[in-house]
Amino acid sequence: MENYSVQVPPYTVGPEAYRQIEKQCHIYGKKAVVVGGKKAMAAAKDKLLAAVKDTGIEILDFVWFGGECTFNNAKKLEQLEAVRQADMIFAVGGGKSMDTCKALADMLKKPVFTFPTIASNCAPVTALCILYGKDKVEFYDAQKPAIHCFIDTKIISNAPIKYLRAGIGDALSKQYEVCFNTRGRVLNHTNNLGVQIAKDCSERLLQYGVKAL
Repeated sequence: MENYSVQVPPYTVGPEAYRQIEKQCHIYGKKAVVVGGKKAMAAAKDKLLAAVKDTGIEILDFVWFGGECTFNNAKKLEQLEAVRQADMIFAVGGGKSMDTCKALADMLKKPVFTFPTIASNCAPVTALCILYGKDKVEFYDAQKPAIHCFIDTKIISNAPIKYLRAGIGDALSKQYEVCFNTRGRVLNHTNNLGVQIAKDCSERLLQYGVKAL
């Protein structure tokens, strides 16, 4: 049997999730750079600055990720002085900005923390990055997922409703997709654990989804 590692990112969720930044991030350094989408950074900027005030953690800059999740954009970000000086990367936004930041952090061997501003996808807590090329889509596996994910429910609830609706649909599909694709197969412990977690996806969404929308 070969050795393998399982790394599942912890998360903080709630209307004041960013208050946990110092506790979760301080051991990784004192300088952070925020990378993300323009609207996402605008939504999170004030809360991020307030959360790190008087903590010893300094945000060096807020940097646009480039608009598309590509190797070229990750390479451009890699050359920026603020990115090079930072001890850690704060990824803010949706799927494309998250995947760009995860790839960037993996290239630079720097820790990345995620701050989703929409609920449409699972990018903030996965290691997989979907990179778009001119003629194809590539899958890039970072060595590990984010160190910690901060889910500010107030910011997410203020986002356009289509992103919450998309997230509900994405999460609902997991249970049936996973169970269908693994039926009749003998799974190792890690994959079986994933199946059991997936089985818990639908009940609360069916119960509270419409009311949440």
